[in-house]
Amino acid sequence: MRRLSVRQSARQSGVTLVVTLIFLAIFMGIVVMMMNSGVINTKIAANQQYGLEARSAAQQGIEQVISVDFTSNPVATNVPVDVNGDGKTDYTAQVAAPTCLATKQISNTQLTLDPTNPNFATDSSCFGGVNTNSDTGLLTKAGTPGGMSNCSATQWDVSATVNDANATKTNTTLHQGVAVRVLTGTLCP
Repeated sequence: MRRLSVRQSARQSGVTLVVTLIFLAIFMGIVVMMMNSGVINTKIAANQQYGLEARSAAQQGIEQVISVDFTSNPVATNVPVDVNGDGKTDYTAQVAAPTCLATKQISNTQLTLDPTNPNFATDSSCFGGVNTNSDTGLLTKAGTPGGMSNCSATQWDVSATVNDANATKTNTTLHQGVAVRVLTGTLCP
């Protein structure tokens, strides 16, 4: 009887080893899948960050172009952008020449001469003629009360493209609409 129990325990320990190896393989497969999932999620997060940085660089390029008088001579410009502040250019925004989409002359009734208005200096230069009554606050072209002013409203499309073919392979294009008040003689080119 003793021999029979020794043989059965020897067979059982062999089965235990096989079952343990199967579970070990299953757990190893689960660990590998979790690590792959973590790597993929890290790549997705990095790609989202690169896309956001590229859009920010394009916006910064557009802001730099529209912060100066671009209406008199709209030209394409390359703007280097340092995103992380290390002094090295991370992206280059290629800002296309701004495109004038529409222009419309502004009437005197659409302008105000309020000294507290941030557009006061611009508005005052738009009025034509001479006003002898300074209390009214309204200047009009001589002989045409409520006529057209010396300014026009223009609508522009400014676009910037960022291509980073080196490290991140990011590619983005951003469009910005801009309204600019100009003297009537400087219409859309």
